[in-house]
Amino acid sequence: MPNVFLIGRPGCGKSVVYRILEEELRARGYKGELKRADDFPFLKRIFDTDVEYKRHRPAPGGGVKITDDTVWDDLARALNEQALKLQDPNHLLFIEFSRDNYVRAFKHFSPKILQNSVVVYIDVPFDLCWERNARRVREEKGLDAHLVSREEMEKTYARDDHEELPKHVDVPVLVVKNDSDDFGKLRGELQKVVQKLEIAGK
Repeated sequence: MPNVFLIGRPGCGKSVVYRILEEELRARGYKGELKRADDFPFLKRIFDTDVEYKRHRPAPGGGVKITDDTVWDDLARALNEQALKLQDPNHLLFIEFSRDNYVRAFKHFSPKILQNSVVVYIDVPFDLCWERNARRVREEKGLDAHLVSREEMEKTYARDDHEELPKHVDVPVLVVKNDSDDFGKLRGELQKVVQKLEIAGK
């Protein structure tokens, strides 16, 4: 199972989930390389080159607001291309992104990727995601320390279509709850993912 999609609202805890899964897999003897692909570097590149603000604009309170919806398609295509380059039967690739329309996003991924994947949706209430999103700017470093504006959170991430994914994408979809700061509880939730990866790897 070379590909694990980690999806959910910004602030849902994708980085924490990745770290716990890495620990659990290593503890069970997985020796392959673990890699991560995230669409934020592609989004930042769009922001940096869009100097005339044709596709985004600054948002009140910090962060930005995307004004051109085709940005989401461009990001999915770029992430697909990166994931294709990173395919390796001896590696486990974590592909991370957030959307309101996951069905649309997954249409941009190659069958080569999807046929060997599992999707993990991290289920967290909107208000808690916003709180964590604001907190991570102060506490995290690197790419994980970016702020998604309140305006973007409300417009794009208040609701999503993850429940429709199993009807449209022939990939196992596992839902894990991360609605508290209890990492022990989250670790318990993630056992279903670890078991799925172990079964797929046999």
